[in-house]
Amino acid sequence: MVSVWVSVALLAFMVIVGIGVDFAGHVGASQDARAVADEAARAGGQHLILATGRARPDIHAAITAANTYVAASPYTGTTSILGGDTITVSATGHYTCQFLSIIGINTLPVSETGTATVKSVLGGTEQ
Repeated sequence: MVSVWVSVALLAFMVIVGIGVDFAGHVGASQDARAVADEAARAGGQHLILATGRARPDIHAAITAANTYVAASPYTGTTSILGGDTITVSATGHYTCQFLSIIGINTLPVSETGTATVKSVLGGTEQ
């Protein structure tokens, strides 16, 4: 009688610990994906052109730089430029579960977004 109870309790304990470990790992993977997306957007923001007296992202070079940054990571992503000044990068991937695979959950999705806005400043005044 006791061994049945111990077996059930041990399985439940393993699932609870697994949830904690795997969700903590998922949070870490999400933070990593967000950092990759942010840095990719910043990398894209380094490629500028002067248009009508203002610095703006060079659309093709910025998208290429951001996509290259994401491609060097374990994530996949897309890059877009909104309003001519804001570079937005989405990084997606997955976290491989360590314990939750016991109950059939093998991966958890990861999707984060990062942005960088190019600001043109002359003499301390935003243009």
